[in-house]
Amino acid sequence: MNNTLDILDRIRALMADGDIAPSPTNYEFWYRYVTGADPELVEAIDAVRRSAGKVNHNAMTNIRLELYGGADHGGMGKLLDDTAQQIQRLTAHVDRSGKDARDYRGRLDNGTRALSEPVNQDRQRSLLTEMIRATNAMIEKTSTLEKDLAQSGEKIVALKADLEIARAESRTDPLTGLANRKAGSDYLAANVTRVRSENRPLSLIFIDIDHFKQFNDRFGHRLGDEVLRLVSANLEKFFHGVGFVARWGGEEFVVVMPGRALAEAAAIAERFRAFVGARNVRSRDQQRDVGRITLSIGVAELGPDEGTLRLIDRADRALYRAKSEGRNRVVTDLMETRSDVA
Repeated sequence: MNNTLDILDRIRALMADGDIAPSPTNYEFWYRYVTGADPELVEAIDAVRRSAGKVNHNAMTNIRLELYGGADHGGMGKLLDDTAQQIQRLTAHVDRSGKDARDYRGRLDNGTRALSEPVNQDRQRSLLTEMIRATNAMIEKTSTLEKDLAQSGEKIVALKADLEIARAESRTDPLTGLANRKAGSDYLAANVTRVRSENRPLSLIFIDIDHFKQFNDRFGHRLGDEVLRLVSANLEKFFHGVGFVARWGGEEFVVVMPGRALAEAAAIAERFRAFVGARNVRSRDQQRDVGRITLSIGVAELGPDEGTLRLIDRADRALYRAKSEGRNRVVTDLMETRSDVA
């Protein structure tokens, strides 16, 4: 708990230092930095902090676009930010209305006390005129407030409808909590461009749970979902700070590893395969042993002038070879040995 509070305190301090709005997507961005979940993000932010001392909104936006592409533009993140802004506007309206009401009451109280004292007719007229003027001003402010609240209310209703539409396009897989295929694709595309400009390597890992269909048929989809969550949790812990993990679909996952060449990525993948395969899985829900989980893994490194689709195809082919050669193994795709790759 204390660790969580420390993380949140550090996030707030960094955002306050850069005068960055506390929106959901901005919190997510800084959470990845503070926890070290994305080493590329940590490197980019530290570089800006060394040169400028802090990261402001513009620098944060540039880093986000460079690492993750334009995935949030027009998507769930923007809608959440818009909703947060509307809530802040409503809060400001209410706060301003309360202050206006207190000021109005004070002016009326002052006028009432003055009228209760002996004053001449001219002073009475002046006090009554001031009270009428204050009342008219309050009526006008109330009318403006009603219009502003109505507009904000309509905007929030529209945003709620947009959020429902965008729910299916969320960047998070609802079953496992990992990034979904769209988020993984966006991250891969952005980092292919980045590592190529920096003349650095990038490797892509495809991971598939062996015999998962037979597992579902034997134990049921409920236990199958439990296994998917277990593998996902292990992926997230094992590759934390090393690569970007996403659920690609079904029982298939991907890990994007900027800065890692083929041999290193394959060695890490092999350690993960061995780690998962060494464990005897027991269902918490059904209190039964289900045996060991094995993984087939394909690894490919980005080649010169290669696009994301060709890289994905080669990693997928390596995965297919791992499965066709007996499963429970890591297979690499050596681009230089393939004559059909441009």
